[in-house]
Amino acid sequence: MKRSWILALLAAVVALALVRPVAVTDTSADEARAAAVTLTDAVTFTRDVAPLLQQHCQECHRPGQIAPFALLNWEQAYSRREKIRKVVTGRRMPPWKPVAGYGEFHGARGLSATEIAAIESWVKAGAPQGNLDDLPAPRVFADAPPLGTPDLTLTAEVYTAPGQTGDIYRCLVVNNVFTETRYVTGVEFVPGNRKIVHHAIAYIDTSGYAVELDRRDPGPGYTCFGGPGFRAAGYLGGWTPGSRPWVMPAGAGLEVRRGARLVFQMHYHNDDAQPEADASAIRLYFAKEPIDRRVHFARVIDTNVSIPAGAKRHELDITWPVRRDMELIAIHPHMHLLGREMKVWATLPDSRVVPLIYIDDWDFDWQGFYFYRTPVRLAQGARIDLKAVWDNSADNPRNPNRPPQRVTWGERTTDEMGHAAILYTLDDERLNYRPQ
Repeated sequence: MKRSWILALLAAVVALALVRPVAVTDTSADEARAAAVTLTDAVTFTRDVAPLLQQHCQECHRPGQIAPFALLNWEQAYSRREKIRKVVTGRRMPPWKPVAGYGEFHGARGLSATEIAAIESWVKAGAPQGNLDDLPAPRVFADAPPLGTPDLTLTAEVYTAPGQTGDIYRCLVVNNVFTETRYVTGVEFVPGNRKIVHHAIAYIDTSGYAVELDRRDPGPGYTCFGGPGFRAAGYLGGWTPGSRPWVMPAGAGLEVRRGARLVFQMHYHNDDAQPEADASAIRLYFAKEPIDRRVHFARVIDTNVSIPAGAKRHELDITWPVRRDMELIAIHPHMHLLGREMKVWATLPDSRVVPLIYIDDWDFDWQGFYFYRTPVRLAQGARIDLKAVWDNSADNPRNPNRPPQRVTWGERTTDEMGHAAILYTLDDERLNYRPQ
């Protein structure tokens, strides 16, 4: 699926609803029909749709942003009304991948049955414009950092994406070495050119190997697909359209050790004929209060992946033991192009099961960290279980091999992965870090 089509529909779908969007709910067809008959007032653009476009879409759908067109007026929404209706009623949009009810996350996007019924009503009624007197004043966008003035801003070197080259995965080594260990409590990733930045992940490198990879590859940075090409010491933020800055729980911080560098893994997509340049940056906020707990990084992982050619549903089960009492802050499922599903859950010492995340329609282009609304407590003796499912058949349109071939673990586009990265704190950890 083209990035431009996905992003276009993301903004339009979230906007064209009668009431304020809430988290996706599991609603039957009967409930949806019941919701439809409760709509008594005609839905109009000026009264009902324009305020939602402003709130949920125009962040991206305005000039100079990543979306391929603007959604600033009725004409722009009207021209896409039928496709919007189809993807909304099919629950393909907005693209919120976690299955509802299997983990509760910040920033969940979704439409209720009433909102879906409202979109259908608006389209079936001819997508009326409405009374111009109801149109709200244009939204004004502020450029000020949402977390305030950062303590440190680091910018990658300029990378220019050639015109009409499709997807590019490039790792850019930031020219800064930390001279002392710091604890980060807030992170905001700032894409330099939102017309071409699809998503980004900031890795921490303490090995120094990223510099060597950069040296071997001509031009700024080096090519990287599945990962950064080195064993990362941790994550330090990232960005997808609509993402928010990372803020750590009170008393917890992301550790960046002395001698570390940051590496930005950038996913670019340039549909324009002309080259586009990008210089993305990261804003860091250091601890001002005592830090007692380090935010740890780990992977629920098994690299023994071997997917037979032609396998329609190849499964792998992985278990990660919880050896100390902990709180799970965030989770990031990761697979490549053959991925179809990933389910992660915790089994507590008393055998109770806690759902952590379930993605039943994997899409490599829509991935990232999901932060829990409330940290998930896991006691010593619990375990985290993961089931990954791949489709290595010729029926998979994303299969990079024609005909299908056996695929094993690796970093390349034609290789596979299947793991979940987690951020967590340990209950018994006492750093006693006091900022100077």
